[in-house]
Amino acid sequence: MVKRAFRSLLLFVCPCLILSACAAGSTLHVPGDLTRPARSAVAPAAGAPQAVIADFSYAAAPNGAVGRDYDRARTIVWNGEPGKAMADLVAAVLRERGVATVRQGADAAGAEALPVRVSGVIRRFEVNTRRTGNLTVVTEANVSLTVKAEGPGVPNPLEETVTSSASLSDLFVTPDDIRKALMPTANTVAEEAAGTLIKAKVVSPGP
Repeated sequence: MVKRAFRSLLLFVCPCLILSACAAGSTLHVPGDLTRPARSAVAPAAGAPQAVIADFSYAAAPNGAVGRDYDRARTIVWNGEPGKAMADLVAAVLRERGVATVRQGADAAGAEALPVRVSGVIRRFEVNTRRTGNLTVVTEANVSLTVKAEGPGVPNPLEETVTSSASLSDLFVTPDDIRKALMPTANTVAEEAAGTLIKAKVVSPGP
């Protein structure tokens, strides 16, 4: 009985070790873009001032690296642009809550004419995986954003940092696992950033 159990264990473990060895030094790509869950947007209040949301600044790592799979010695890469993607998410959340928004690139001209200018700095945008036991791999995502608001419509310039993390466990790590950890983390930060702007009355939500 013991020998049979040992053989069964070998049949499971050996392919895992082979796959792990073959994957060493390779790259793991995160699929897709950052997206919001489908929600209905609230119409902005009549005459509500528009807020321009500029691309957030982000110190990108070489080759789009956003983390590491420590168990298999792989770099985790995302081909998107975190600064643009996170600004898109924040703008989307504001629109859902009835805030009139305009999206612009970081270097776009004309933002000075709008009463509210929102910018930001992504302090952390990463997802890593580690094996915590013989059969469990933990995937953890961390996102941190400092959001700023200024302009003639902002009596007191605002600067606040919001952070979020999420993790999941599985026997193996897959690109979809990494996406499942990163997506809710990024969306939570976007929601908290938008909530901070509304709470500080930097922007006005719809009725």
